[in-house]
Amino acid sequence: MPLSQQLDLNSVMTFVMSAFMIIGVATIMSRALEEHHSIPWEAKKPLIDKYGLWAVNRAEAFCPENDVACVAREAERLYEVYRSRRGI
Repeated sequence: MPLSQQLDLNSVMTFVMSAFMIIGVATIMSRALEEHHSIPWEAKKPLIDKYGLWAVNRAEAFCPENDVACVAREAERLYEVYRSRRGI
């Protein structure tokens, strides 16, 4: 059998590990780059105007998917806590 057709275990394992790592990095990057909005923009815009982008984004991260009432409550709570601690 020619030398070019012979595969040793080390080269096969190196290829498999490299492929596994490339697929893993690609999966992580695709998840990181996809846009995720838990509430519709039409409901989010008034909340951003009222409480600020940071409060609405943090509330979105805390609340279940598509729960606008929860996001509104949590954003209001975060905004009030910020105001009380900063003395605004």
